[in-house]
Amino acid sequence: MNPNLTKYVAKYKPLIDQEIAGELDQRLAQVREISPHLVKIIEAMKELSVGGKRLRGILTILGYEISGGTANSEIIKAASAMELFHLGLLIQDDFMDKDGLRRGVPTIIARYDDSHVGNFVSMLAGDYTFGWGIEILSALDLSADKVNRTMKVWGKYFTRVGYGQTLDGLAVADEDTLLKILALKSGEYSCVLPLQLGATLGGADEQTIQKLYEYGMELGWVFQLRDDWLGEYGDPAKTGKPVGNDSREGKHTYATMYGRENTEAEIIKKVDLGILTLRGLSLKVGEMRELLEWMATREN
Repeated sequence: MNPNLTKYVAKYKPLIDQEIAGELDQRLAQVREISPHLVKIIEAMKELSVGGKRLRGILTILGYEISGGTANSEIIKAASAMELFHLGLLIQDDFMDKDGLRRGVPTIIARYDDSHVGNFVSMLAGDYTFGWGIEILSALDLSADKVNRTMKVWGKYFTRVGYGQTLDGLAVADEDTLLKILALKSGEYSCVLPLQLGATLGGADEQTIQKLYEYGMELGWVFQLRDDWLGEYGDPAKTGKPVGNDSREGKHTYATMYGRENTEAEIIKKVDLGILTLRGLSLKVGEMRELLEWMATREN
């Protein structure tokens, strides 16, 4: 990771981590009043929440600052909502992919001997985070207009990542469907949503929102292509997951369909396209370029 980006992440990641831990402690206290059976689930979610890159939270803050805002406690809350949403999707993704490990610890499904119970608990635990996100964002101490517009952004991409998850689960083996999955899950959800979420909270104009869409889509492509590469060729000691699961399970990713060399060439192409989208932006351009370069070479 380059120096500017390292400094940026080091500044905000601990704040996001702290906010997430505090939010999950509150949720744990709530379920203790309901049933001990729920406590086990939230405790597992706390374990699974530790150790992430906080990419989506960092992008939320970056979008806010690109709009001219100065990061404060409210945008940190928004960043944590984005990360909790991501935690929920990961839990559901593990259920869909039958993965037993996430970030080096057992997934929700791996904690239940009864597969049916593990499956439905995973799906519902993911749903918890979606409700939490709505609560957090709608209660932000920012202008009602900014919050309302932000909730529209949230709702739009919340739905579209669901479409992408559905297509992914159907495992349709054609190139058009694969590209749509990558666009919906990685471009729009992983990068466009947090960038536009933060920028909308900061009051960005439509031109900036559009530029962030263009950049976010290319960043998302790089992110997912590298993720596919890591899934097939990465080091499990660094990724925290077994390598080659996608091939063994017959899952169609860019790497399994087109191989190592083509995946690596496509990553380089998307980095170059992403750099081109930065023209016309004036704030945080260095960090945005470094994000593309880091994303293309990350090891977990």
